[in-house]
Amino acid sequence: MRRLELIALPGLPMVAAGDDLAVLVEAGLAREGLALAPGDVLVLAQKIVSKAEGRSVALAEVQPTPEAEALAARTGKDPRFVQL
Repeated sequence: MRRLELIALPGLPMVAAGDDLAVLVEAGLAREGLALAPGDVLVLAQKIVSKAEGRSVALAEVQPTPEAEALAARTGKDPRFVQL
């Protein structure tokens, strides 16, 4: 029988550039008394992957181009987000 079960890992620390996500997840699983089994699928949010890879950007440092400004005006979004 196939089933879908979603389990969040509480207590994961704030992720920073260079953090080993495998180690953090393994520790979180152990803390909850869980272990991965064959066929399990592990899903991580892109945000923590990007942070661990050092791919975060300070929004205050983003300089939108004229194209980003124009698109932002049409969509109602922050031009800095559009630039990214």
